[in-house]
Amino acid sequence: MEQLTQMELLQVQELLKVEELASRKYQRYAEQCKDDELKRMFREASDLHRQHMDTLVQEMRRHSGRADRSH
Repeated sequence: MEQLTQMELLQVQELLKVEELASRKYQRYAEQCKDDELKRMFREASDLHRQHMDTLVQEMRRHSGRADRSH
């Protein structure tokens, strides 16, 4: 399996930071929201960004040859 270049790793790390920030923001919005429907939507958005983070981590591990190792 082809490994990621240093530049690609830096780009993925930056994407992870962006996804984490988005997830945290939506979670915070959900915590502060009074409307149940909006709260649900914010939580779903937070979960989606968390899933993006998980996918990025899995891909990094797959390309680094560490797919079989746990977090």
